[in-house]
Amino acid sequence: MKTSFQWFPFLPDGYYVAIAAVAIIVMALSLWRRMPDAGWRGIFALALIFLLLNPVLSKEERTGLPDKLVIVVDESLSQKIGGRDKIAEEALQRIVAKADNMQGLEPVVIRAGNDARGQRGDGTFLFTGLRDSLMSIPLSQVAGTVLITDGQVHDVPDNLGPLEKLAPVHAVLTGKRGEFDRKVTIVMAPKYGVLDETIRITLRVEEFGREQAREALPLNIMQDGKVVEQASVYPGELRDFNFKIKHPGQNIFEFTVPAEEGELTPHNNRAPVIVNGIRDRLRVLLVSDSPHMGERAWRNLLKSDPSIDLVHFTILRSMMSRDSTPTSEMSLIAFPVDELFSTRIRDFDLIIFDRYQQYSFIAPHYFNNIASFIRDGGAFLLALGTQDTDSVLFSTELGKEMPVNLHTLSKNDILKKTFRPALTTEGMSHPITADLDRNKDAASWGQWHTSVDIKQIKGQSLMKGLDGRPLLVIDKAGEGRVAVLGSDNIWLWSKAQPHTRGPYTELLRNLSHWLMKEPELEEDYIKAEAEGYVITISQRNIAGGTPKPVRMTAPDGSEKIIKTENRIDGGWMVARETVEQSGIYKFSNGTRESYVVVGASQGVEFEAVHTTEEVLQPIAEKSGGQVVWFTDNNDVDLHFAARGEGAKAGGLALRRNNAYTVDSVTTAALLPNGWMLLILLAGLVAVWWREGGKRA
Repeated sequence: MKTSFQWFPFLPDGYYVAIAAVAIIVMALSLWRRMPDAGWRGIFALALIFLLLNPVLSKEERTGLPDKLVIVVDESLSQKIGGRDKIAEEALQRIVAKADNMQGLEPVVIRAGNDARGQRGDGTFLFTGLRDSLMSIPLSQVAGTVLITDGQVHDVPDNLGPLEKLAPVHAVLTGKRGEFDRKVTIVMAPKYGVLDETIRITLRVEEFGREQAREALPLNIMQDGKVVEQASVYPGELRDFNFKIKHPGQNIFEFTVPAEEGELTPHNNRAPVIVNGIRDRLRVLLVSDSPHMGERAWRNLLKSDPSIDLVHFTILRSMMSRDSTPTSEMSLIAFPVDELFSTRIRDFDLIIFDRYQQYSFIAPHYFNNIASFIRDGGAFLLALGTQDTDSVLFSTELGKEMPVNLHTLSKNDILKKTFRPALTTEGMSHPITADLDRNKDAASWGQWHTSVDIKQIKGQSLMKGLDGRPLLVIDKAGEGRVAVLGSDNIWLWSKAQPHTRGPYTELLRNLSHWLMKEPELEEDYIKAEAEGYVITISQRNIAGGTPKPVRMTAPDGSEKIIKTENRIDGGWMVARETVEQSGIYKFSNGTRESYVVVGASQGVEFEAVHTTEEVLQPIAEKSGGQVVWFTDNNDVDLHFAARGEGAKAGGLALRRNNAYTVDSVTTAALLPNGWMLLILLAGLVAVWWREGGKRA
């Protein structure tokens, strides 16, 4: 209970000013005239003002509130090193026990550092976690804040600012003095590398907790799981290493130095690098017949792709054409058949015949060269026209590699009737066309008007045309690939009108890149993605049925079979696996492989893992706190400090806030109304009697 004296005036403030002014004037006149009752008049005026101010005695019934000790526990990845997490829990139990035994103190525990960023290894954000929890903490009751951490905190403010009411801020370090750690740091590495060309990776070996060693350390270098070099490096020295990109897709490099006895963790002694191999300027040969709108669609698409070098020949005159103009005066050149299809055919990755009819230019043995080019790993695309087909001469080796019967094509196979292209069942799951239906509504695709009635004899039909006839057929031939498009109307999809549009860019790009063996467009492509320590494994299974089992190889060499059983759109089968080790994980389905780096050995969290007081010392000093090592005596000193004593008291000093809530308030007038009236009347009578007595 607390009793206080308060005023509850009857009149507005201005009235009291007026009464006081009148009283002062009357007193001044009385004194100037030397009236003997001037003092009584003043006493009466003061009594009048006092009574009108209505003095009141107030009694409050209060309940004291306990002070809050905010304890922030670091649960970041680096806390798992050297048993720090166990030390943190022991320190927490000691502090909570001491707080429970201190009268008027309650502990509030906040666990931070284990959010999504922390699990990715992006850093330890204790103050962010503290701010996010302030809504549930009454700041007026906070006696202080204790951070239980290894000291590697990445969001320490320069000043407390809005968190000033959380002071003093103390830190209890969970590590041990004199910790030592060694780390391989990738300073520079490309994300992509050109096939068969050299890349450079720059690294540095660093040591923390002691001076850099003067002796060279052995460095083991692996590429795609095989040791390719063993080098010596000095701690603190920048070293460059050159490697050749051997294959498209993921090229895996790993750099390892041996762990030393007493080292904090061996996890950051290994640094993985994944470089995606890409082809340099894929070379495409496009051979067109007389100019038409579809030719422009092919040319624009291939020219717009920065990874493609396009060589384009258009046949403007047939062999039967006659022109008296001397050859020396012509701006056209003769079609270089021998150079293209004999001497330099291996310079190309993809050959496209776009509505090409002038087969009389090409001798049969050149078709055999194209067939050999395909079997040895090349790609060939035939885009059929809707003009004359009588002269198609594919009764050669090339015809044997095609998935359709071209030898029997005739004018009767030209279909001049409007239809809307659609995906076949195979096309809905094949990587070339699976996304076309999802990205653009197939029901709204523009219509085509002509097509060729091709006779499929092998391969896969991904699109269908008039009356369900094959429209796009693909196949693998030896080491290479072939495709046949049965219409030259695809250019209609490039028009701007809504009723004619279709996914022509995506279709042609996917088709050409599949022909050139883009890894991500393979039917059995497998990929792995990591979110923290959860890996998502996805593999295509366009054939349906039971997917291939996936073999997972962990960084320590242990293996596990994973079944991808959850089917999603596009023929994907998915599985998720939670792992514990950090490093490179390999996934193989027998024909394809994928790698993923798990853990944060190269993240901000593992840039430095030794325990330090330097990071938190400035904010602790500014707030009147302390930084202590729990392992010095496996205990902490927790106490309330006297006002103004702060950190000088030693240990973890806290402040008392003396916070309370008011349960009830009782007020009583110092002078009840009756007594006030009686006093006023008595004063008036006394003044009157004094004046009357003087006159008598």
